[in-house]
Amino acid sequence: MTTQEVLTWEERWSRPAALCAFLAAAMILAQVVLVQSAIEDRPGIEALPDFYLSVEDNSTPFLASGIAQGLGGLALMGVFLYLFRTTMHRGSPMPQWFVYIVVIGPLLYALAAVTGILDQIDKADQFTSQEVIRGDRGDDVATDIRNEVDGLTIAFSYAGTIATAFLFVMLPLRARRVGLLSPFMGILGVICGALLVLPLLPPIIQVFWLVALGAIFLGLWPGGRGPAWESGEAEPWPSAGRPARTAPTRCCATT
Repeated sequence: MTTQEVLTWEERWSRPAALCAFLAAAMILAQVVLVQSAIEDRPGIEALPDFYLSVEDNSTPFLASGIAQGLGGLALMGVFLYLFRTTMHRGSPMPQWFVYIVVIGPLLYALAAVTGILDQIDKADQFTSQEVIRGDRGDDVATDIRNEVDGLTIAFSYAGTIATAFLFVMLPLRARRVGLLSPFMGILGVICGALLVLPLLPPIIQVFWLVALGAIFLGLWPGGRGPAWESGEAEPWPSAGRPARTAPTRCCATT
């Protein structure tokens, strides 16, 4: 592809990619809100039994949370595909087979989200059918049910999470090297990947990163985005003392 063909393609797909970024962020927030709204605090019941009772009593919000997470995973596929293509256009040395990870990783992550929540609903039903739900005995029963492993669900979960976390780390780093992302956004992408594997904090960082990435795709980054977006070539993102190049006004896009 010529440079002009590259820029035309990127202009055509920038809005769908940004929409995917915004949708993924919205689905992450929806998943958190749905789960938190469904969890109840029952006096005298341990945490795990209380969780299973909440799932049983509010299975619809929990199922919706899994679907929201799955939709968010599918939206990530569009985000990563666009970032992969734009980075490759600027000569980043990534093997072509990397695109399979870009597609399969988020797909497995989405499948794991749905199958995982269905597994939790099934285990909640098993627990509530038991006669003992309170005290240490109830906690032991809930723990035994939780430890019953579904091999397919575990395989989807590990593979999807690791692959998606890998994309959060590798693609922003490569995009930063060719000037498509600022150093801040590159580092924040790495943090998002780490938090996907070790969820030590609420997912607000992932939400912010995706919204900011969508703004970059649309050329709405405060102060303008890096010149690599307009030249189609690898160029450093402007430093703090040098303003970014603003996007030229386009009356139309060629097809």
